[in-house]
Amino acid sequence: MVVRMSHAILAVLAVGLSAGCASGVKSYPNTLDKNVQIRSETVSSSALFQVRTAVSVYRVDERCELELEGVVNIDRPTVSVGIPANRWTYLDFTFTGSSSDGATNTVSRETLVRPRTGYRYDVAVTYRQDAYHVAIREIPSKGGAGREVQFRDIRACRPPWRATTR
Repeated sequence: MVVRMSHAILAVLAVGLSAGCASGVKSYPNTLDKNVQIRSETVSSSALFQVRTAVSVYRVDERCELELEGVVNIDRPTVSVGIPANRWTYLDFTFTGSSSDGATNTVSRETLVRPRTGYRYDVAVTYRQDAYHVAIREIPSKGGAGREVQFRDIRACRPPWRATTR
C-alpha cells in the first residue's frame, strides 16, 4: 500500500509541475493580420499515445540571434497566426508525444522564413503513425497555386558583417 501511495503522490506532483511549467510558457501575442494558416492533423496508431503540437515564433535580429516572441499551441484543426511580413522569422514546430506510461518524445522541425507582403502562408502539420511532417506553401493573396517554401537552417542567415562576396 505504501508503494501505491508513493506512486500516486509522485503522479500528482508530476502533473502539478508540468502544469506550472506550461503556465510559464510565453504565449505569442498574435495581434498582427493573420497571414499564416496552420492546418494540423494527428493520427495515432494507439489511443494510449497522444501528440501535441506547437510553434515557437522567434524574431531574428541583425546578428542572426534569436529572440523568442512566443509560442502558439496548435490545439485545433486550423489555427491562424499573424507573422510580421518582410522580416526574418524563425519558426520551430514541435511535436510532443506522450504515452500512458509517462514516456514522452519530442520532435522539432525548424525553418528560417521571411513572409512577403501580399502573400498568405498555408502550413500543413501532420503526425501519422510515427511520421512527423511540416510543409509550408506561399500563396498570392490574389489567388493562384503558389509555391512550396523550402526549409532553411538558421545558418542560412547572413548578418551584414558575416556576408561573403563571390
